[in-house]
Amino acid sequence: MAAHDHEDEHEEHAHSHCILSSPRWFNQSSAILVLLAPLALAAAYSPDQFSAKAVMNKNLYNPTYGVGARAEQFSLRTDDKGKIPAAKPAPARAPAVVDMPPPADNSSKVPGAPGPATAAAVAQTPATPPGAAKTQSYGSFTLADLEAQIPRNKNGNFELNVPEIYYTAGDAEVQKAIAGQTIETVAQVLPEKVNNANGHRLRVFRLLVQCCAADARPYSVPVDFGKKAPEIKDMTWVRVTGKLTYAKEGDQIVPIIQATGLEETTAPADAMIY
Repeated sequence: MAAHDHEDEHEEHAHSHCILSSPRWFNQSSAILVLLAPLALAAAYSPDQFSAKAVMNKNLYNPTYGVGARAEQFSLRTDDKGKIPAAKPAPARAPAVVDMPPPADNSSKVPGAPGPATAAAVAQTPATPPGAAKTQSYGSFTLADLEAQIPRNKNGNFELNVPEIYYTAGDAEVQKAIAGQTIETVAQVLPEKVNNANGHRLRVFRLLVQCCAADARPYSVPVDFGKKAPEIKDMTWVRVTGKLTYAKEGDQIVPIIQATGLEETTAPADAMIY
């Protein structure tokens, strides 16, 4: 009987030692909290998009128009296999200046937005210094080809995304077909800091993902309003309507949207282009 009581007392002591006296459960709980706390804070407070500063630091203002990864995907010309034909240097020719009539007044939905722009479209192949982006000729491309690939929307405009506009700078024949046509694009807006001494421009961009979101690169084009640009909060999503034109700035041919309208809009389902 005494031996049995002794065994019970020993088992009770051992049980008490394992559950109440051992610090193991406390140490495990503490370790879990140490791991989970920063993860929870990161999930709660980390931004789910790039800031304006981050986008600017990704060469927003130093694009090489017409050049970059995935050019075939955004080319306005493709063959029956979805590929653009091999390029050849564009033949030298004198600049062809396309005079456009002033567009009809299209009141913007943004307070203070400007009226018609009157800039001319320049569709040309410049003498390109070594190292600069070269405008190429890929064979004939007409307005009919453009309409077959990108039907006009209900407003009679071509809907293009910013990378498509960006890459037209590398194709002389596409420029000839689309210069002066009215387009629409949805993008985010930031101030223009290049060739904007008179304050007439904003810059619109879309982020294009090459591999993962961390390496997303902004593809951007200037938007010219013909007078002081409207004040829009940085990174706002906007729908821009205007005539697509081209001008030689520095050593590049630059696609420029001569705006006839601008309105704030909601972000598309895919804020980044994949």
